Amino acid sequence: MNTQFSNHDESPAGDDRWIDAIVREHARLGTRADEAFLQGLDRALDADAPTGKNLSLLRFRPVAIAAGVALLLTAVFWKGWERDGGNQGVAAAPGALDAGTELLTSFPPELIEGTPKPMKVPKLVGVPKDPPTLRVPEGTTLLSKGKPVTSSDDYPIIGDVSLITDGDKDAGEGYYVELLDGLQWVQIDLEQRADIRAVWLWHFHSQRRAYHDVIVQVSDDPSFKSGVTTIYNNDYDGSAGMEKGEDHPYVESRFGLLVNAKGTKGRYVRLYSNGNTSNDMNHYIEVEVFGVAGN
Repeated sequence: MNTQFSNHDESPAGDDRWIDAIVREHARLGTRADEAFLQGLDRALDADAPTGKNLSLLRFRPVAIAAGVALLLTAVFWKGWERDGGNQGVAAAPGALDAGTELLTSFPPELIEGTPKPMKVPKLVGVPKDPPTLRVPEGTTLLSKGKPVTSSDDYPIIGDVSLITDGDKDAGEGYYVELLDGLQWVQIDLEQRADIRAVWLWHFHSQRRAYHDVIVQVSDDPSFKSGVTTIYNNDYDGSAGMEKGEDHPYVESRFGLLVNAKGTKGRYVRLYSNGNTSNDMNHYIEVEVFGVAGN
């Protein structure tokens, strides 16, 4: 920016075109525009310094520079305020008001029992201090509450698969289902196609443990033989037979696992696991699927 100052009697704020130039240059260069402004003001002060009548002005250079900065900021604010309709304020950055809403759910109380076994799992993510967060589009709702659930184990050892969508997330007796050892899955039928935004998953969390080969998939095919989209996979060694995953294993907690489904479309949600660091069994307490139905 090249702004000239002819003398101190000519106020920079007196020319609206000058203010526009400052605003545009500030938006383009950021702090560099402020530096250019101060350099121009400094040169203007230096131009008067040799004359005896204005020699005392040097004493007030810091004050003049501070006033110039205040003038610049006032000009920038005023032009933005005036441009955006006075008391309507300065417009927000593009997209700032179109960020959706934070996804909310309830969390069970902390209940840790027993002594955890060593968790020899690579790249293990520890217990979070705060619940995970995710912003989703307006209109996103819980789609899975009370929906039908099936599993690869026709006769669970403990509980019934209907517990997975009953809304209870406690880890006590009577709140979870236990499936056989080995790779097992549970599957939720949303009963219609949906734009899925998030899947929130709770395994057994009253003991510190990590479940193996946690994989979450979405499809319109109930057999998951076609049109399958994997939205989460922490199978780090490919032992589940569905390629290695890029997500990291994690320690179970009352906050569960929040998976960003990113608008994946489908009717069925299938979740895999393959035992855990405490024993070989598979456990599920609750699964919540959020999205917009009918898309």
